Amino acid sequence: MLPHKNSGSAAVRAQDRLTRTLAALCATNEAIMRAKTRPELFQRVCEAAVLGGNFTSTTIALARPDGEVLEAVSTAGPAADRVKGLQIALDARHPDKLGVGGIAFRSKRPCVTNDYLADKRLMHWHDHIRKTGTKSAAGWPLLRGDEAIGALIFMSSELGTFTPELNDLLQRLVDNVSFGLENFDRAEDKLQADARIKYLATHDSLTDLPNRAMFVELLNASVNTAQRYKQKLALLFIDLDRFKIINDTLGHADGDALLVEIASRLRQTMRESDLVARLSGDEFVVILPAVVDEQEVAVVARKLLSAVMKPLTLRGQECRVTASIGVALYPEHGNDAQTLTKNADVAMYLAKEEGKNDFRVFADNMKTQSVERLMLETNLRKALERGELVLLYQPKIDLRTGNITGVEALLRWNQRDLGMLPPTQFMPLAEETGLIVPIGRWVLQTACEQHMAWQRDGVPSVYMAVNLSPRQFQHEDLLRDIDEVLAATGMPPELLELEITEGMVMQNTDRAIETLTEIKKRGVRVSLDDFGTGYSSLTLIKRFPIDTLKIDRSFIRDLPSDTDDKAIADAIIGLGKALSLTIVAEGVETTEQEGFLRNHACDEIQGYLFSRPVSAESIPALFRFPTVPSPNLQPHALKSSTAAQSPT
Repeated sequence: MLPHKNSGSAAVRAQDRLTRTLAALCATNEAIMRAKTRPELFQRVCEAAVLGGNFTSTTIALARPDGEVLEAVSTAGPAADRVKGLQIALDARHPDKLGVGGIAFRSKRPCVTNDYLADKRLMHWHDHIRKTGTKSAAGWPLLRGDEAIGALIFMSSELGTFTPELNDLLQRLVDNVSFGLENFDRAEDKLQADARIKYLATHDSLTDLPNRAMFVELLNASVNTAQRYKQKLALLFIDLDRFKIINDTLGHADGDALLVEIASRLRQTMRESDLVARLSGDEFVVILPAVVDEQEVAVVARKLLSAVMKPLTLRGQECRVTASIGVALYPEHGNDAQTLTKNADVAMYLAKEEGKNDFRVFADNMKTQSVERLMLETNLRKALERGELVLLYQPKIDLRTGNITGVEALLRWNQRDLGMLPPTQFMPLAEETGLIVPIGRWVLQTACEQHMAWQRDGVPSVYMAVNLSPRQFQHEDLLRDIDEVLAATGMPPELLELEITEGMVMQNTDRAIETLTEIKKRGVRVSLDDFGTGYSSLTLIKRFPIDTLKIDRSFIRDLPSDTDDKAIADAIIGLGKALSLTIVAEGVETTEQEGFLRNHACDEIQGYLFSRPVSAESIPALFRFPTVPSPNLQPHALKSSTAAQSPT
């Protein structure tokens, strides 16, 4: 009868365990509903399970990020102290060390042993198990989707504890825990997504700096703080110089890399209490709270200019960029964020107009200049429509023969209120605003049309030189514009000469050479203008497919008295001869300058000595009746050159 009695007792205990485990399952559901954090969920589950199943311990172990071990993160039961801090190896090369938790984790299936000390798979853990009094055990994987993230481990002091009925309940319990973890994951994902959305709404995605919206909030807050504590505040408006050219030349990817680097330099230059933000494109702002005076701000502005100007490498080439900075101070230059921003912007534009790579502090008279600039820009946009743009022409003279070899088309703006404006007063604005592209297209078209009109009037064929602006040279439609103008006007391509400057071709030499090569394929001549004032890299100059070097007027002005100018002019002439280029000297105004250039084998000259820029209607007369003859030229000076009809 005794065995029957024991069998009955075991059955009662098993039934009792099932009942208690079912209650634990309900408690687990409640824990999932009530727990605010993962650790709270884990502890509630372990405590409910250990009481429900009358286990010696219930443990939740999670995989470390490196995936090498499971670490017990929560445990309950009489043997809990022996389990706390337990680590279970997950190395598949040592399966004896896995234990029921490790096996369940790696297989993603339950691992049950109803006689632990007889299970050879678990020999590594037998000594530990003896100390805890464990007779049977089971491990269930905790899953996130198809991925195992940990294990739920049950230890019992009885043999044969884990019956199929109990295992079914424990599986449901484990499934509930996995569901609870998924809920936490979804909630955390939502929090992270919401935080990311909020971050993206207030920060620039490229540089991670606060964006315009965030800047406005922070500036308003900074102004309020300055008002409350009667402090000064400085706002610095920073705009990179010629960034559009760099971006168009190297491409947007390199342009973005440049912006990221500049943003990093600005942050590193400032204190933690200062704010750096990106407004748009190449515009940045800096807020300096609690400044003492304008001198302190000037020191910061110079540091920023220095940081921006340091060389950086793009596509294996070292390049530099500069910035223009405008400064507005609270309360001197505005009592609110909007006024401070506007005035700092006005000061920045003045710094840009006065040479770039510098800073200006706002002053009241700048408002008038800003309004004038806005009016000038508005009128310039209408200048083409109104027919206010005009071309003047200045001849070039062959020093050997005295003949006119070509004319250069020079742009002027006959502004209805201000009169005839030289290019220095509107070309920088046209370049900055992008108006230079349609204006440059008009200049090319008009110059070629005028050349053909002269031909029809019997004026000898000479070269027509047209200047290209930096932005126009980099524009993607340049070659198409040249083709369309040549086709529309009938202009012989060999009589068209396009003038560029050194700076235009040095930003991206490979692309510049490619563009110049395409121009040369069309039969058009290329002249390098203002030579000597830019990079003057001899190793690169010889790579450019050019026909003419023009010596800048700054080296002609003091000839022949200035020793340095004499040496430079002589060197440029020698370089041109070595490269088989035509050498043209600009700005020749005296017979002494002409005599020096003739004696040093300069090919052609251009300047007031022979003719100022004149209207198209005046050019035929220059061929027939020279108005400013030079005593040093031969008697047939300023007569047309028939040789120019067949350029070499």
